[in-house]
Amino acid sequence: MDSKTLLIIKESYSRLKNLKLVEIETGIKWQTVYWHLKKEGVPITGDKARYGSATDRLAVFGEQLFQRLVPDAIDNNELKWQSSIDFSVYGVKVDIKTSRLMPAGRNSRGKSFSARWCYCISKQQDIADYFVLLALPENDDEPRHIFLLPKELATAKTTISIPLTMKSKWADYKVSAQELQQFFTAYKKHQAKCTTHRA
Repeated sequence: MDSKTLLIIKESYSRLKNLKLVEIETGIKWQTVYWHLKKEGVPITGDKARYGSATDRLAVFGEQLFQRLVPDAIDNNELKWQSSIDFSVYGVKVDIKTSRLMPAGRNSRGKSFSARWCYCISKQQDIADYFVLLALPENDDEPRHIFLLPKELATAKTTISIPLTMKSKWADYKVSAQELQQFFTAYKKHQAKCTTHRA
């Protein structure tokens, strides 16, 4: 591929963040675009906020909210497509899970359940150091609750379910936005102190 065509696909991808749209715009098959971008070291990250499913967009919203609360967090999804962990914060691996309140109802077997937030942690339970769970109301984007869980509490579970009543052991891990910020600020100070002692 000549350098002019390569420049065109790199510019197209940086603007569109979607391989199939680059194919439509340039007429070059997306597989070829992908191969050349990878060869050039261009991160293939996509844009779930624009092109993802409703679940993807909710996840991106939660990640953006966490980034605003903890501005020093490094967004691993900006560096790699489908990163296994969402953020690195001063060396700590943090995964963000976001859920909208599920109204009370009945499951497929007819058993009733109360209104709750549900989080699937199976993919990250062995690699994240902490989970930040964001509990959103049904029709609002302002979190009703934030939970901060260390990995040791999550390893035996694949799904965490927190009822609206907050009558759950997980309620003990509820933090405010300010407490979440303070936790990571304190961790940063601790890391700096350890580095000073080692030097």
